[in-house]
Amino acid sequence: MSPFTDQQIKDTVHVLESALANCEKVQAKLKEGTASLSLNKNRIKALRISRALLLGEEPHCTKEELEKAIVQITSIKNKSRTGKSHVKEGSAAHTRFSRLIAAMDIALDYLQRAAER
Repeated sequence: MSPFTDQQIKDTVHVLESALANCEKVQAKLKEGTASLSLNKNRIKALRISRALLLGEEPHCTKEELEKAIVQITSIKNKSRTGKSHVKEGSAAHTRFSRLIAAMDIALDYLQRAAER
């Protein structure tokens, strides 16, 4: 049983799907063999695994992939915290970062519970 409400899950899935769409859009612009492309691919995989877990689907991944997803989602959360600290409270960017951080907290909870199984 999830400690989160249906609305929190729905909002988190929406944020994950938005982040996933942005990563997929950027991917076409990145050059093969670059660190940026590798990072982006890893983020996409982590976001997909997280979304599957939140939707109650089986992500069909290994424990190692779950652990890598935890690292990526933690990185997104940390970068969002940094970004949030540099924008004015009440601004659209502040709200976006706040929602992203909250979503990554929930995604991390699901990933960590899946990794423990």
